[in-house]
Amino acid sequence: MRKIALGCLLLASLGASMPVAAQDAASESAQSAQAFDAAAAWDEFEQLLRDKYAYIERDDIDVGAQLDHSRALAAKAPDKAALRRIMHRTALTFMDPHLIVGPFEDDDYAIVMTAADLDARFEDGKAVIVDVRRGSPASDAGLRPGDEVLSIGGKPAKAAAQAPFGEVLPDPTAAQLDYGLTLAVNGQRKGDRTLKIQSAKGQVRTFELASTRDWANSLNDRKLVDLSFVGTGGDVAVLTPLNSLGDNGTITAFDTAMKEAIGAGARAIILDMRETPSGGNTEVGRSIIGHFTDRVSPYQMHRIPALEREFTVPRQFVEYVFPREPRFDGPVVVLHGRWTGSMGEGIVIGMDAATNATTIGSNMGDLLGGLWNEQLELSGARVDLGGEALFHVDGTPREDYVADIAIEPASTADDGTDPALAEALRLLEKR
Repeated sequence: MRKIALGCLLLASLGASMPVAAQDAASESAQSAQAFDAAAAWDEFEQLLRDKYAYIERDDIDVGAQLDHSRALAAKAPDKAALRRIMHRTALTFMDPHLIVGPFEDDDYAIVMTAADLDARFEDGKAVIVDVRRGSPASDAGLRPGDEVLSIGGKPAKAAAQAPFGEVLPDPTAAQLDYGLTLAVNGQRKGDRTLKIQSAKGQVRTFELASTRDWANSLNDRKLVDLSFVGTGGDVAVLTPLNSLGDNGTITAFDTAMKEAIGAGARAIILDMRETPSGGNTEVGRSIIGHFTDRVSPYQMHRIPALEREFTVPRQFVEYVFPREPRFDGPVVVLHGRWTGSMGEGIVIGMDAATNATTIGSNMGDLLGGLWNEQLELSGARVDLGGEALFHVDGTPREDYVADIAIEPASTADDGTDPALAEALRLLEKR
């Protein structure tokens, strides 16, 4: 029935066999365009950001100047779709994968880091790959950290890095340019990517890579939690949630994996959080941490700026984890990196705060805050934004957390090996 309905809609849009209906639709569209107040619709969006976005106050971005510039562009938008494009690009300037304006178009860039297999930034004027997601199209093609990106889709790397922002951001900061580069190398939501790469050895190759969105969607059927055993004695258990922190079934799946690991005689556990780019919910997060603590413990601090802005009364609270069976009290190492996102980041800082685990990894996904979802009436936009600012219990902003053993890259080394896992095993062999 869905295919038939879509087919009917397509025929109507083309005017095939239904000229009267098509004329009526065109007339209605014209009336809608006349009635559309772009300035008012932008004001609705900007007010949402100023009221509820926990990270609107920034010292790395001139937020006021950016919103002024975007507002001037928005006032000229002829329709809702054009306005949403300006809103979408404005959101990108905040370099926050949690700040999203939809609905999406096929030529919008893939959402990092969920639909991403490359992390990149500019170093000494060169566009350099920083890390590569394991098991991804980019990894399988042989791309490695240290490779230089010469062009993307035929555009020089710097021009390609500016493209995601368009007219909204004509002069990006260095950090924004890095963010744009990561967006660019991961491509648009629909269509393949063409990357011209120079390896560390000087070899120049052109890579045709599949859409990261399509690849990311193909991973949805994986099991919730993977369990494997490593180490010279095969007695180190590796538990890896496979981007499943938003599925409550992960609670039971992780419980089962813990029982299997302990039952097999694991002397140590590696909790691998490097494949959680889409985040999840606190129920799953707290259930995982609970296996590694013997007391009720604080794991994350929340602050809600929106309430203080509205009522002048601050609200801040701490979330706690409770012990959960089966409990493991042996050595624990937590791995994290660029594909550790949102609730994955929360689990990392929670394990640091509430347990005796050692953390190993690089900067994480930096999905800012606890996610709120809003629907805007005047533009028809759906907006996701971090409404709750999140902190380690010691007061460190979650996005500023540094591992006990900081490494980069954390997912793939320049020789294709797993640097974080290797570091964890070196540490555990000493214990």
